[in-house]
Amino acid sequence: MKQNKIYVLQLGMTKNIGGMETYLMTQYRILNKNIKYDFINLTGEFPIAFNEEIKRNNSKIYAVPTRKINPLLHYYEIMKILIKNKNKYDFIVLNTCNLYYIFPLFFAKFVGIPNRIIHSHNSNDEIKISFFRKILININKILMNFSVTDYWACSNIAGKWMFDNKSFKVIHNAIKVSDFVYNEEIRRKIRKKFNILEEKFIVGHVGRFSYQKNHKYLIKIFYEINKLMPNAELLLVGDAVNDKKYLNDAKETVKILKLEKKVKFLGMRNDVAELMQAMDCFVMPSRFEGLPVVGIEAQTAGLPCFFSDTITEELYITDLANYISLKESPIVWAKKIIESKNKLRKNMLNEIRAKGYDINVEIKKLENFYLKRKRE
Repeated sequence: MKQNKIYVLQLGMTKNIGGMETYLMTQYRILNKNIKYDFINLTGEFPIAFNEEIKRNNSKIYAVPTRKINPLLHYYEIMKILIKNKNKYDFIVLNTCNLYYIFPLFFAKFVGIPNRIIHSHNSNDEIKISFFRKILININKILMNFSVTDYWACSNIAGKWMFDNKSFKVIHNAIKVSDFVYNEEIRRKIRKKFNILEEKFIVGHVGRFSYQKNHKYLIKIFYEINKLMPNAELLLVGDAVNDKKYLNDAKETVKILKLEKKVKFLGMRNDVAELMQAMDCFVMPSRFEGLPVVGIEAQTAGLPCFFSDTITEELYITDLANYISLKESPIVWAKKIIESKNKLRKNMLNEIRAKGYDINVEIKKLENFYLKRKRE
């Protein structure tokens, strides 16, 4: 018996504590208790991020084998889960960064799950699109047209890229703003923990090591900053998800530029909010993004932010956001970043809320959507 509960089956969580995973968990923690999220782990060989927390809250995680390892068993397990639970779930949501895979939505239509949502979280593709992939995307667009009831995107650019001319709803990548508001006491505590002297100028970045995030260029920018400000250090928060190539490339670049004592690789962390207090600026020279949650978090923390001009201008939510072209040399980036070194940190709470990025406000819109659709 559902007992008036609304059940939502979420797909897209990975083992990485990335922006999408963090955003979904922020939703999960404060949703109306009558709206219950369960998850399908599409790479069941590894636990998804926040696995233990989800289980402690008595939500289900269905693990299926990775497609690349065992495609037949992968599809069979998906079908088995959806058939067995066809009368349980009111919604199924596929959170995705591309259109290489929409099978669960397609099969969900056949078993009768009434609301089938695809949520775009990116604005370009990390993989070179081969002839085969183009065919796959076109097939999946046909299946998407047949299967999907609602189109969501983290930004306008992400929606237009994935859905072409279709109508879609922008769901803000809202955050728990109170966790990120600047706090001088936390700044002192974290700097002490990492042996960072107060006179140090800390450049920060949060993101997985991938082609998209452009770490080698970031390290070259920091190299120029360090030449002008020898007291600078770089904190790199994140890890490789599967392919270690870009992490290894970043470490090799640090070694070549003799920055080993100036760059800290902190790995995947669950204390990003506190680490941002210890930073003095945030730099994100991504090749593309949907609408990066960390860019919102960094502005909420009062950090001067420097984004590549390939990132949507929807991230310009405060005057802390600065856009620089990737065509510019690292020295141009460095000089503009150094100009921010004396900028005073301030409480950005009201500005962030006014722009619609407070999860406590945005969650009400999601709850209303689920409740209204359930009644229809």
